Amino acid sequence: MMSFSDDDRDPHISTALIVCIVLAALLISGAFLIPKILGDRSKDEPEETTVAEVTTAEATTEATTEAVTEPTAAAQPTTEEATTAAPTTATPTTEAPTTEEPKTEDPTKEIETSTEETMEYKTYMDKIRAEYVTEVPKDVQKNNTGKLEHIKYYSKKAEKEKGAYVWLPPEYSPEQKYPVFYVNHGITGDEGSMLQGFALTEMASNLIRSGEAKPMIMVFTFMYTNKNKANCTAITAEETPFYDAFLDDLTDSLMPYIEENYPVLTGFENTAIGGFSMGGRESLYISIMRPDLFGYVAASSPAPGVVPGKDMFMVHEGCMSEDEFKFEKDAMPHVLMIAGGTSDFVVGTFPQQYHELFEKNGTEHIWVSVPGGGHDGSVGIPLFYNFLKCLFKAGE
Repeated sequence: MMSFSDDDRDPHISTALIVCIVLAALLISGAFLIPKILGDRSKDEPEETTVAEVTTAEATTEATTEAVTEPTAAAQPTTEEATTAAPTTATPTTEAPTTEEPKTEDPTKEIETSTEETMEYKTYMDKIRAEYVTEVPKDVQKNNTGKLEHIKYYSKKAEKEKGAYVWLPPEYSPEQKYPVFYVNHGITGDEGSMLQGFALTEMASNLIRSGEAKPMIMVFTFMYTNKNKANCTAITAEETPFYDAFLDDLTDSLMPYIEENYPVLTGFENTAIGGFSMGGRESLYISIMRPDLFGYVAASSPAPGVVPGKDMFMVHEGCMSEDEFKFEKDAMPHVLMIAGGTSDFVVGTFPQQYHELFEKNGTEHIWVSVPGGGHDGSVGIPLFYNFLKCLFKAGE
């Protein structure tokens, strides 16, 4: 038997053998350990990950539900806004039809609107009522640029001369003919009374110059028609008949004088009458009695007495019965306007009573109640502003 000493062993062989043995051991152990390690991890990780994700998902779902539920219930317009805003962020393809739509739709819309407006107003008064302005611009109430002349004419009814003011419009020409507006004052007043406090000449000047009103002549009357007295000196039942007498004075004397001395258009289409207080009362009375002459009528804070009644000053016998207080269907003025103030302690509710009588008797008219309005220009200025704008245009 052979034996080898340490000196006899080959150092190279023993080293290689050791390396091979170590490597073999590692391979064998790795074949068992690696799958186990990997297998253990694959079993553990899904369980931990799954639990974490579900918990987070539940928490997220709850939080989202709480966060979304409240705004959604309270802010649905936001959704609509988002829907409305969508075309803004759309592609040019989406915008292209939008650009084309106005071209095809806008003209149609204009035509439809115009047709609707035309159909909406059954009468000229419907149009005026719809366009009535309650606040008059301050600058329109300043700067009279027309010309004022004082005249004297012979009154057949009074059997003497009476006075009046004639207002000629801006750029007046005697070669041109103008429609006429007769303006009547309150009790105890005269032809100069309506030139203050109502801005009539100022508003007419500005509206004519701006093209909002037709050029016209205005005649400021002196209504009191008494053979024996020059002026009214008391608010009594004895004095009021001399205001009613102005019906004859106006139609028989003043109107013929104006038509002879000024280039005026005549007849129903070209003649208006209006006034304040007693002047409003007489404008209503005269126009009902002579509907053939006056196509436009306005009464600001009209005084009682056209029909029977009683106020703090007197008992009014009335110029006509309540049933007669109306315009026949075939004799209606183009415009009939009445205005009264809720704080008018002079004529009280009589303007409203005239309105209610017209309603009862089937007479179309425009009624304007001015909250807080008194017996003054607070009612008259807006009424006459709108009246001036609509005068002599019904046939257009």
